[in-house]
Amino acid sequence: MANLVYKRVSADQQSTARQNLVLDEAGIEDPVVFEEDPGTSSRSARSSASC
Repeated sequence: MANLVYKRVSADQQSTARQNLVLDEAGIEDPVVFEEDPGTSSRSARSSASC
């Protein structure tokens, strides 16, 4: 069975390094990873919807 992993950060200055460390510590091998670029949060969707 595949391990699905969702990783994201809120700002360009942040990284997924801590999230990767937690996955390694948990023994998750070869996960299927979904990542979002910084700044693609729901805030931008809400603000564009109100325009």
